[in-house]
Amino acid sequence: MLSFCEKYVKDTYAAEEIVEECMLYLWERKGDMNKIDDLKSYLYTMVKHKSYAYLKQTQKVVSLDAYKDDALSQEDAYIIEEEVHAILISALEKLPERCRKVFELSCLEGLKYKDIAEDMDISVNTVKSQRARAIELLKIQLKDHPVLLGYLAFLLKNQIF
Repeated sequence: MLSFCEKYVKDTYAAEEIVEECMLYLWERKGDMNKIDDLKSYLYTMVKHKSYAYLKQTQKVVSLDAYKDDALSQEDAYIIEEEVHAILISALEKLPERCRKVFELSCLEGLKYKDIAEDMDISVNTVKSQRARAIELLKIQLKDHPVLLGYLAFLLKNQIF
């Protein structure tokens, strides 16, 4: 579990703290464990969410808006926004068609997995796997653009963080 957490936070000490916190949480609520069907999955999910919370708390995000007035003219800011938009559109267009459609319906339009499955005539599990695949492919495509990765994380905030 520690190595699982380290993959997210990239810090051994922080990973140890997160795993310890999760184990302590379970220990304090050991009476409620009979309500949990799959303890292993529950624990890994808890570690993942705590890791995301840690990353969200420790990352220093600076808004482009803070610099618009000082460093950039409105025209420069517009050009940058257009370039960011073009890179995102390009990355989305490179996705396989089904992945792209599932990602757009799920993350951009906010449809539920069940609704997407019915709309596309596929199973809910296929929707989940196609969405996960799209996210992984986007991460790979945007790895050289950390600001865009942050924007992607913002888009996905309600779904995975």
